[in-house]
Amino acid sequence: MKLKTGFWVLVADGGHGIVFENKGTAVAPELKALRAYDQHTPRTHELGRDKPPRTIQSADGRRSAHEAPDLHQVEEDRFIDRIVADLEADAARSAFNAIAVVAPPVALGRIRKRASSDLSKRVIAWIDKDLTKHPVPAIAEAVAAALEA
Repeated sequence: MKLKTGFWVLVADGGHGIVFENKGTAVAPELKALRAYDQHTPRTHELGRDKPPRTIQSADGRRSAHEAPDLHQVEEDRFIDRIVADLEADAARSAFNAIAVVAPPVALGRIRKRASSDLSKRVIAWIDKDLTKHPVPAIAEAVAAALEA
C-alpha cells in the first residue's frame, strides 16, 4: 500500500505528537502538519508521592509497602489518551479515511488499547518507530517505506 493523497499520519511518543496529512502524491508524499501536541512532564515530586504507600495490618501490626505507580508513565498514558480522543472525534466526523500510526512500542500499545473500533478500522499501518524528533521529509520517507514493505 502507498501513502496516498489525503491519508493521515500520527507520529507520537509519550511527550510529543504530530498529526500530518499527505498533501502530495503516493509517489512523492508531502506531509503537512494539521495538529501538534506537546507535554511538559513535571518532576516526580511535583506529580505526587515519590515513596510507595504503606499498609499496617490491624490484626497483628505487620507493615507492607505497595508498589509505587510510575507517575511519569501515568502522565504519558493520559497524554496518549488525549491524542486518541481527538482522533476518534475526527474519525466520527469522517475527517479522514485512513491513518498510519507511528510510535514507540509502549505508546503504540496504549494507542491500540484505547482506539475505538471505528478508529482501528481506519488504521492502515501500525509502525513501531520513534520518529518524533525526525525532520518531516524523513518521516514521510520512513512511513512510505514501511507501507510498501
